[in-house]
Amino acid sequence: MKVRKVIFLALAGAFLPAPAYAASGGPEQAIATGAGVLALIAAAGLLVEMLSLRRLASGAAIADNITYAVLGTMCLAASILAGWVSRFLPAGVTADQARLGADLLVLASIVLFGIYFFRVRRAMSRFLGRLVGQEQELVGALDPDRVDEVVREGDGG
Repeated sequence: MKVRKVIFLALAGAFLPAPAYAASGGPEQAIATGAGVLALIAAAGLLVEMLSLRRLASGAAIADNITYAVLGTMCLAASILAGWVSRFLPAGVTADQARLGADLLVLASIVLFGIYFFRVRRAMSRFLGRLVGQEQELVGALDPDRVDEVVREGDGG
């Protein structure tokens, strides 16, 4: 199943920019198109892995927050496609307009990844705070005299 997805992505990447490559005359355009194809394939692979992680961690805090990372990856892939729009539709969209659209999509992607990392960090902090509390209860049950020592170690002093 996974091999079919990779083959499909490789074929899509090979044929999607073909008209743009044929329309371009210089090696710079060929390099830019090739880099775009590789970036699009990498974004698609990242998206597949994130969706697999979301299914694996269903019900956990990371699965709830991974939607932001998925959207961020989709914005990155869309920014690559936006860069190709001026090559596919040279009369309708200028290169500057396509670049502006790609830059705005990258900005949206960065914001979404920032939200994702903030929410995951906050969830991990809460989890670790609870873990330290449970550790204190365990130590208190085993040796009530060591509770103060564990609390001092947990506070960093």
